[in-house]
Amino acid sequence: MRSARSAATALVCITLLGAAGSAGTYRVRRGDTLIGIAGRFGVSVRSLADANGVSTSHRVVAGRTLTVPGASRSSSSGVRAATNYTVREGDTLERIGRRFGVSTSTLARANGLRSANLVRIGQRLSIPATSTAKVAATSVSSSSNGLPRRLQSQPTRLALMPAFDKWARTYGVPHDLLKAMTWVESGWQPQKVSSTGAVGIGQLMPDTVDFMNVVLRTKLDPRVPEHNIRMSARFLRYLLDQNGGRADSALAAYYQGLRSVRERGVFAETRQYVATVLAVRPAFR
Repeated sequence: MRSARSAATALVCITLLGAAGSAGTYRVRRGDTLIGIAGRFGVSVRSLADANGVSTSHRVVAGRTLTVPGASRSSSSGVRAATNYTVREGDTLERIGRRFGVSTSTLARANGLRSANLVRIGQRLSIPATSTAKVAATSVSSSSNGLPRRLQSQPTRLALMPAFDKWARTYGVPHDLLKAMTWVESGWQPQKVSSTGAVGIGQLMPDTVDFMNVVLRTKLDPRVPEHNIRMSARFLRYLLDQNGGRADSALAAYYQGLRSVRERGVFAETRQYVATVLAVRPAFR
């Protein structure tokens, strides 16, 4: 799971200083959240954090003025506004593209780069506007059997398919929904750990792991691939039950948090996430 579901992220408080067109300048106020502002203006939490030199889990001081890059209310429809990004240590064009849902080749063309490997720290890149769902649908690039080509090139991840089928069947969740959701979350990388502590294939937060272990009356380790898949499947079942079986609502709750969705509504970033998963889902049928 991503930063939208992190309790630490909820500690980051910002609020609008002026009207929507106030040059992207905002002032921290107690009670608002980083994800809330990012969602309202259609920018990612990561880009908002990067623009202000903080991490997504960083607590900022009330009264601080923040900048929101590429803010656009139209992004709530699933279209991310064009923005800029300054290259940081450890960045590659591929990583930056993944962060913003833009292909490496598109980024290279937009910035006149002859080689995707030639980016330098401090370089300012233009990130083209994109439709998240469209990017997801085209970047999956299915092979002859319909699965994403990137998955086909990873035999160890492909070997996880039986575990997905087993636990999807056990808990009565659509196998293609479970696979697509976890593919978007981690690319089925068992060892992936986010900056907010989300672990493994389903990017499970520690509190979700604890909750699932109570529900399942067992002690599963999220670092073990099959354990993680099992907990992800069971948690998806729980969220489907809480949302009348609606896949879109369950996905929103998986990403943003069930309580947050109920109390604050679905953020724009969450809508983009849901659109991405649903766009990828047909590749796993």
